[in-house]
Amino acid sequence: MRMHRSPWSVIAVVTLPAVFAVVYQSCVVAQATRHVSWSSSLNLKDTADIPARLRAPVTEGDQTTPVRLNLTNGTATREITSCKDYLNAIDAGFYAADNLMNKKTAAFVGRCYVLRDLQNAHAPVSGHAYSWTKQSLSELPPLLVAGERSVADKAEQADRQGKSWQQFDPTLKETAVTPDWLEATDGDYNYSLGILARGSFEGSGREEIAAYGCAAGQQSTWFECEYFIFAPGSDGKLTRLTDSSAPYKLKIRMPKTESSRSKK
Repeated sequence: MRMHRSPWSVIAVVTLPAVFAVVYQSCVVAQATRHVSWSSSLNLKDTADIPARLRAPVTEGDQTTPVRLNLTNGTATREITSCKDYLNAIDAGFYAADNLMNKKTAAFVGRCYVLRDLQNAHAPVSGHAYSWTKQSLSELPPLLVAGERSVADKAEQADRQGKSWQQFDPTLKETAVTPDWLEATDGDYNYSLGILARGSFEGSGREEIAAYGCAAGQQSTWFECEYFIFAPGSDGKLTRLTDSSAPYKLKIRMPKTESSRSKK
């Protein structure tokens, strides 16, 4: 394992399962020192480089082949090659019109939103660093729900009631876990969640995680990837701070604490 260091990040390179390796090739290593950290899959040395990374072509897992994505708003089509193009198109109401294009969005979902949010991230001054464990399925809210709108509505209701993902779907089982990578299945779908970055994203100074998750049907072509920011609570439960659909904006942005201002 090769380590890279910068004033803002601590990064480790690892190999992940092939189905998701195209967009998530490494894990963030938690450190005792409070700082903002991120995955080397972002190819980011410093937060000052984020504007350039947003303009750069999004590539396949080989880091050289550009991903060409077509998004539509129902009448017009845009060809997307960079995170800047992608974020602008999503904000304008464009979306993937078919399953092939939807699968291509995985490379953008796993990269672009976290680059956007790292621009406003600060070193945390409170809370604790969260890593995936065998208990994470009982700490996460319901996620990556497949099925009709009514199923998604039930998941949102379960979230409001404080139920965990595992309580909402008792068939859900963890199949692999490292501090920054989690895999699970419920028999119909395979799930994967990777931590992309750690820091204070919504402004309160507490430690939060930015994560990327995908679900793939075992017997169907259904595929979905989403982006999340979670805040760990004192009880270990994770609260989702971002909207449940693209562009995954923060629901609220808390004012900075005096201690977080002094740490800037």
